[in-house]
Amino acid sequence: MSWSYRITILYLGFMAIILTLVTLSMKNSDELVAADYYSQELKYQDKIDAINNTNTLTESISHEINDKAIALSLPVGFKPAEVNGEIYFFCPSNSKFDLKIKMNFDASGKQVIAKYLLKPSAYKMNLTWTTGGKKYFKEEVINIK
Repeated sequence: MSWSYRITILYLGFMAIILTLVTLSMKNSDELVAADYYSQELKYQDKIDAINNTNTLTESISHEINDKAIALSLPVGFKPAEVNGEIYFFCPSNSKFDLKIKMNFDASGKQVIAKYLLKPSAYKMNLTWTTGGKKYFKEEVINIK
């Protein structure tokens, strides 16, 4: 085999590799964490203050996961009627799985979220609430199977 054939085969092999890599990179999605990422960053000090408020609590909102639901419970000192907030299930692997739910605790301080609303994946459960004029924020990682 002459040098010209070898060079042609090497060149075509290199071109095939480059075209494969370009095709694979075009199929890859490059989503940001949030669509309004930059405006959220400007308000990050509010989030830090809310986290500090949560850290000063002796007890915070707790959760329990069973086969059919996720149950959130308020601490004893909180009045359910005075708690306003949002529960945001953030799925880092796929934004289509994200879910926002308004906090709506019953008289006993419990809120139950049906597990079928969430696809099986790992989630960051962000709890943002206001009570007594103070903002609070709590983030926990949960796995839905």
